[in-house]
Amino acid sequence: MEACDPMQLAAHTFGFVWQDSAEAAFETLGAAGFRDVQLMAAPPHFDPWRDDAPRTTRLRAVIARYGLRVVAGDLASSDINLASPSSEVVSFAVDAYRRLVARCAELGAVDVCVGSGRRHALLARANDRLMESFRPAFRAIVAEARRRGLGVGLENHPQGLLADAATIRGFLDAEEYRDVGVIYDVANAVAIGEDPVAGLATLGPRLRAVHLSDSPLGQWRHDPIGSGEIDFTAIGGELRRQAYEGPVVLEILSDNPLQGLIEGAQRLVRDGWSFQQGPWS
Repeated sequence: MEACDPMQLAAHTFGFVWQDSAEAAFETLGAAGFRDVQLMAAPPHFDPWRDDAPRTTRLRAVIARYGLRVVAGDLASSDINLASPSSEVVSFAVDAYRRLVARCAELGAVDVCVGSGRRHALLARANDRLMESFRPAFRAIVAEARRRGLGVGLENHPQGLLADAATIRGFLDAEEYRDVGVIYDVANAVAIGEDPVAGLATLGPRLRAVHLSDSPLGQWRHDPIGSGEIDFTAIGGELRRQAYEGPVVLEILSDNPLQGLIEGAQRLVRDGWSFQQGPWS
């Protein structure tokens, strides 16, 4: 990839969920040189259901100390379903997102990351009915985010009702969500057989963030960059073609999450990527 303007590099805290609190993860990432972070709002790492003022104060102190920016917060997809045929399940999921919005607003986050529930993998014809649950649920979350001054990024997910780039863009266009963007995960795209370069091209100006991790083709993984088959040179080239200015978020799961993030950034730099800050730039 030819040299291009430096991109914003962010680190996702997903890899820290079972070993560190959000406060400890922010501290670790800030000390390592990251300045943009995305928060996985999932216990035991961070409980979004709790209104915890002392925790917020501690997190904001770490954010201020390192000059961090929380680019987004998201929920564990295994805990919620905005596309359930059960109204009680959908109500629980919407309430969870309302609480996430509140936590993100407390931390000065830019966006809230929202998934599209879970489709019925064995009964495809049921998915039109599931959209009847998802549409009003998503509308309520967007309204709450707007009220709190947050942006919304709809994320592609291999189990999601809206799993691929064209379907996501079609939904946002049809529902006239002009101010809602997409958080596009390249490994999630590969898991359903979508070419992430084509997906990025389809979404274009809808992109609010891009999640990077590696995976064998056709599998759903978030492995260290360079360990799988994803073509990051081609992905970087597409982002450069678009003059993309949003955050690039490393969302890597490994036994040593910080090492996986740093080595991922270094690998991307060797492949021609350029980032705005950090010892890897």
